[in-house]
Amino acid sequence: MKIVYISDNKLFLCSDGKIKELNSEKASQYRENMIQINHRNEWKHSGTGAKFTGAYRPTPSDDAVLVRINGIAKNDTGIIYSADLGGMGGIYGKNVTSDKAPEDHIFASMDMSIGEIDIKDGRIAAIADGHLAVLEKDGSFREIIDGDTCESDPFWSATDGRIFCSSAGYARDSVGMVAAEAPRSILSIDLDAGEMDELYSDEKSDLLKPKNDSSGSFYYIRQPYKQQGPEKEPLWKDILLFPFRLLKAILGFLNAFSVLFGGSSLRGGNPQNGDIKSKQRSERDIYFEGRLIEAEKNEKENAAAGDKNPGIISRSRVLVKVDADGKETVIKKGVLDYALLDDGSIICSNGSQLIHISEGNENVIAKAKLAHSICEVKE
Repeated sequence: MKIVYISDNKLFLCSDGKIKELNSEKASQYRENMIQINHRNEWKHSGTGAKFTGAYRPTPSDDAVLVRINGIAKNDTGIIYSADLGGMGGIYGKNVTSDKAPEDHIFASMDMSIGEIDIKDGRIAAIADGHLAVLEKDGSFREIIDGDTCESDPFWSATDGRIFCSSAGYARDSVGMVAAEAPRSILSIDLDAGEMDELYSDEKSDLLKPKNDSSGSFYYIRQPYKQQGPEKEPLWKDILLFPFRLLKAILGFLNAFSVLFGGSSLRGGNPQNGDIKSKQRSERDIYFEGRLIEAEKNEKENAAAGDKNPGIISRSRVLVKVDADGKETVIKKGVLDYALLDDGSIICSNGSQLIHISEGNENVIAKAKLAHSICEVKE
């Protein structure tokens, strides 16, 4: 069994329980090029002269180069993956069995972000700038859904030519800014017939990562709906806290001024080290898909509830199966992402581990932090 997944913005291969990082050739090339450019231009914005003229700005660290790996899908030779390299979105092919095999350049756009992807018979379903699109065999790229919506998690049906995806509508305020996002529902798009249907919806839940299998069963992840728009505080609270917020802003400005022109923080210590409390919090609490994961709290609650393999994902996020007769079953609680394997079993991530579920039995196959975009590759 070979499983490829994304973790910590990197590609990994799990083969018989052993984990190996897969180098993203395109991401590595882009990162190296940007680091060289930043180092070549460092003299223009550093030193006493730059501070005197006002041209000084901190040199970006090598880790600050913006590279994101967003999605994976299996193909005949290994996988294809999507990535954002600076402002360029692209799709690339990779042989997972040979580190020396060159990557295939499938698609790239200088002004488009490419998110999750799936492929079937040479056609690629992709999330492009938040909307479902399809890259055809001939290289043409067309947007399938537009308007005030956002889509995610495209999946080609295992039984026909439809595409499934998760979708939500936006509500905007008087100046056109997004004020709220509706609960995510599951859509079915038949490209040949030109039809789009809503398969599943729940006004109290987000329905994510839809998939089906060859037997007619349907799967998705359900989690409680949470309003994604900005929360407004009461007016009395804004008035009460205004002096404290103003003082905090002034102190923050003075501290930044001291770091910029004096090289040291007013708070003492190394300004590069950041705030210790923030670091400690970041180890317990993690953001994923725009949501806060209270890792330590969730793991304790999952263990207390008797989970055989407690992870860091809340038990309220569940993997659901709907069989051909419409009967709904919760397969597992606390699921970050999952993949349907060719033999009918399931690989899922609980945020800490990859777990193989077969005939109701769970087996941990590897430790994997926040593993997502999971897919099985051919042996």
